[in-house]
Amino acid sequence: MKYAWHVFKYILVFVINLLILLFVHSYFNFIVMILMIVLPVVSIVCTFVLSRHLTVKFGGGGQNLTVDSPFLVSVVLDNSSIIPNMNTEIEISMENDLFHTNGRHTLCIPAYSRSANVVDYQIAQSYVGALEVKADRICVTDWLGFVRIKSKCNSVKEYKVFPSGTVDVEADMTAVSQGMNEAEESRKKGHDFSEVVDVREYQPGDKLQNIHWKLSAKKDVLMVKDRESMSSSQLMILVELADDETHILNDVLKSAYGMAVSLLDEQLPFTFYYWSGAQGDIVRTSIDSRDDLAEWMEKIFYEQAYADFGYGLSMLEKNLDSDRRIIVVSGDMRADGNVVFTYGDRVKGYIIG
Repeated sequence: MKYAWHVFKYILVFVINLLILLFVHSYFNFIVMILMIVLPVVSIVCTFVLSRHLTVKFGGGGQNLTVDSPFLVSVVLDNSSIIPNMNTEIEISMENDLFHTNGRHTLCIPAYSRSANVVDYQIAQSYVGALEVKADRICVTDWLGFVRIKSKCNSVKEYKVFPSGTVDVEADMTAVSQGMNEAEESRKKGHDFSEVVDVREYQPGDKLQNIHWKLSAKKDVLMVKDRESMSSSQLMILVELADDETHILNDVLKSAYGMAVSLLDEQLPFTFYYWSGAQGDIVRTSIDSRDDLAEWMEKIFYEQAYADFGYGLSMLEKNLDSDRRIIVVSGDMRADGNVVFTYGDRVKGYIIG
């Protein structure tokens, strides 16, 4: 509607100038009339050409993004033509697949002649996960405001937002460490209390500490030791990936991450488990460092949440020995067990077994 109004005003000015020309026969009004005929054509053609030479890229964000902490996303509008334009809009969509949340924003960024214009755009996320930021379309309005030309844009960048390492989770460490056997105590003190069950060629992701250096030098290829923990009751933590309409899974993940940080600080050995809907199986991850914790959390970002709060536990129990002790982190406050911690009034960690 506003573009039609711009056209109407332009025609009105053109008619007034034409009437003045007919009455006073002024060369100035004649030149103005010619310009008013040519300018709309030039404006529309230049806008059409410009729209074909605009690209968008995303940058910024950094490596340590956490929930509720604003971070800057760099939006780069690159104009490879000589035509400038001050009325360029970028339609941006954002989506978190884990929680199925999305939003849309429109940024107005000037397009400078043969240069890139960088604008820092601040974002704050309340949910953990892989936030996909995508430029859907670029909309360019011509200089006179007559037309708005849209062109598709498929620029995408992912920003991984993690829980804060300072999540206030005060776990009952007495309950956590109760029943640790000698193998676990040795590992807590920094010893590798495990036995070698096989030797194989190195694969990406294997730890350097497991490399069999003598055999590697003999065979001229890196060989690693496959180790198997001698602990039969190693501390296990099951994270229920159950979600509801309030997105309680967000608090579950934050509390599990906070507890893991406290366990790492105490040098207590533990292993994370969760039911993967994508793989149709239980996923097991031993956590020895903050890097392991970050990699584990990143896997969660691409999982599918389920509705039944006890589903992950029931699937895990089908594949476990009866003497295993498990800490379950869940949004089901009605579940029974020895409570290790609570996170607000929505999440708790409790021990079974």
